[in-house]
Amino acid sequence: MTKAVILAGGYGTRLRPLTSASPKALIPLVNKPVIDYILDYLAGYGLMDIVITSNYLREQTISYLSSTRTDLMLAFPEEPAPLGTAGSVKNAGIREPMLVIQGDNITEIDLRRLMRFHEAHGGLVTIALLPVPDPSLFGIAQLDAAGKILKFKEKPTRSECFSNLANTGLYVLEPEALELVPAGRAFDFSNDLFPRLVANGTAYGCRVEGFWADIGNLEGYLAASRWILEKGCFDCAKTAEIAECDIQGHVAIGEYARIETSVVRGPAVIGSRATLLKSKLYGSVVLPGATVAGALLQNSIIQQNAVIEGEELVDCIR
Repeated sequence: MTKAVILAGGYGTRLRPLTSASPKALIPLVNKPVIDYILDYLAGYGLMDIVITSNYLREQTISYLSSTRTDLMLAFPEEPAPLGTAGSVKNAGIREPMLVIQGDNITEIDLRRLMRFHEAHGGLVTIALLPVPDPSLFGIAQLDAAGKILKFKEKPTRSECFSNLANTGLYVLEPEALELVPAGRAFDFSNDLFPRLVANGTAYGCRVEGFWADIGNLEGYLAASRWILEKGCFDCAKTAEIAECDIQGHVAIGEYARIETSVVRGPAVIGSRATLLKSKLYGSVVLPGATVAGALLQNSIIQQNAVIEGEELVDCIR
């Protein structure tokens, strides 16, 4: 298998205002666009031929990747109208088995194991399923002893949860599965296609393990940032100006950032050309170009080029 699809067409509403003027794929995550983490992850498994479905502000995504990722074969099929997750993959016209990943997934799940499971079981789709503490936040599946999916439900209420196995948004998909997707209208994997494949007995689930986060919300974004920082996959730029500060823990600092008379407790990120003056930063992210002065931030994200003065922000995006 050499083909992969990244579903990057969402509007990123849960991350606003970060996505008001930028697609979710290009939001900085520890000073690198989200999409680059996903592309590097796929390339690490030899998946170099990649289709990226996009809609919202797609020109920005195409412009960035066309100039920076010449190491990969990238395609950006155009949708005449929003077609949903499954509809957008059908629109891409792929005629071979493919790995599908959400454009907001940051993970270390073993794709080789997932692909081997799929090949061994012969289904039309294999969904990577991860045990989670609160399955009501996700689609969930119930498996038989062979891994065939017996029941699948998207975002059940807590009283409806019959399993703790969550749909990670990672799938191995046969092109024949897309024959069930109507052309030219919106059609979703979880709500529309998967129930049909479960009903005809061609959907399988592979239990997986390892880190996985949906960065499409505050909690997931901060969890992914923390994971990357704890792995040591970041730099503190030599061009940053730091004076009279108390900085402890895993902290990434971008190029030409300015930090003065401040307290920073990691995991934390300060983006390129961001400014932090007389402030306290706990487990938070200040994106590039933002200015924070006389403020306290805890478990929060400050959008690019924002100005925050004299505020106390907890568990929020500003």
